[in-house]
Amino acid sequence: MTINNAFGTSQYGFGLNPSGLDTASIVTKLVGIRSQTLTAMQTNLNNASSAASTVSTFASHLSALSSAASDLSFPTGFNATGASSSDSSYVTASPSYGGVPGSYSLDVAQLASEQRTRSNTFASSSTALGLSGSLSVQVGSGTPVSLTIAGTDTLNDIATKISSAGLRVNASVIYDGSNYRMLVRGLDTGASNAVTLTEGSPALASALGLSTPANTYQHAQDSAFTVDGVSMTRPTNQISGAIPGVTMALVRPTTSSVTVSVTTDSSTVAANVQAFVNAYNQVVYDSHNATGYGGQKASNPLLQSDRVFRSALDQMSNLVGSVVPGTSGAYTTLRSVGVSLQNDGTLSFSSSTFAAAMTADPTAVSKIFVTDASNGSTGVMSSFRTVVNGFIGTSSSPANAEASAMSQRATAIQAQIRDEQARITTYQTNLQTQFTNMEINVAKYKAMLNG
Repeated sequence: MTINNAFGTSQYGFGLNPSGLDTASIVTKLVGIRSQTLTAMQTNLNNASSAASTVSTFASHLSALSSAASDLSFPTGFNATGASSSDSSYVTASPSYGGVPGSYSLDVAQLASEQRTRSNTFASSSTALGLSGSLSVQVGSGTPVSLTIAGTDTLNDIATKISSAGLRVNASVIYDGSNYRMLVRGLDTGASNAVTLTEGSPALASALGLSTPANTYQHAQDSAFTVDGVSMTRPTNQISGAIPGVTMALVRPTTSSVTVSVTTDSSTVAANVQAFVNAYNQVVYDSHNATGYGGQKASNPLLQSDRVFRSALDQMSNLVGSVVPGTSGAYTTLRSVGVSLQNDGTLSFSSSTFAAAMTADPTAVSKIFVTDASNGSTGVMSSFRTVVNGFIGTSSSPANAEASAMSQRATAIQAQIRDEQARITTYQTNLQTQFTNMEINVAKYKAMLNG
């Protein structure tokens, strides 16, 4: 509202307030006092939002710890092995899961191959051949596909029809400098993937020659080899399962035996243990930062000595120091193989201690970590997963429930802030109106007195 008079123009209608009061300053101070509750509410909102984020991060780090424990809780993850070949020009070897340390003698008699058949020669690949009839294409014991050959078809056209038949067969046309031939190639190795090509008429057979035995210059066959004298065949040259925990690639037939060696890869296992220790320590750091530790204050007053963080750490530290059921002898605890609990609750890992233990008794070390019904080991890693999943396994689990509760708390405070802001705006408007009316009335009284 603006009023013009002899005093000029101001926020309330006057350049110089008739009352002599600095009403704008008064309104600002009164609104500031009224807004102190809003400031406190904003602080509460920041704390609740930050707490929700902190607990969610803690839950995600617990999930990472569960994954790290999982990598060590099964025989396939803990019993990592390496594999090598004495002559990779004949056979290559790479490790997979479930390897048993040892050496194996391998002889390769023949490689797996796909069928390759060529046609008779033609003077042109793009001139109509004047041949008509049907051509049957069959892969192994599959359903034959009958192709119609028209008199207007060229050699290129026939090759395209074979390639487009929907079978694992490809056809192409090559030129030797004088004549053209069609090459028909099976796409899969192995005797069961042999390609049968049958022309539907003698004239077509005579012209194309695809069913002529001599024109099949490479037959589909399985690889044939022996492992420690035991004969084996496979439809491919990529061999798995013949030697436990080893994948082999047959390169060419051997002239003498090749030795494939399987060794324990303790470095990979040690890396998995280090990954577990790192994940564990991250959870400890999260808890210390969030709830306070020693002389360190909590990063958020809402999480001071929070029971979820503290309970998780207590349960995990108990597992670290306990003797693992089913173990005996020199290796019965994590500490005995180099994983030690420090004064601040974090873990340290001695790779040298672990390597020495793996060299001395890898089976005993495995029992500390792995759950394996075949040897009765329970393993501590499955216990870690059980503890961790108890905090994050479902939406109602403690860590997830607390993150959700903090998020809901932040949402409720946001609504309160909006309501409070609306009340303060109304309060400010009412003050301004009241002071404006007061100044107008004072101006009127002064005008009457001066009149």
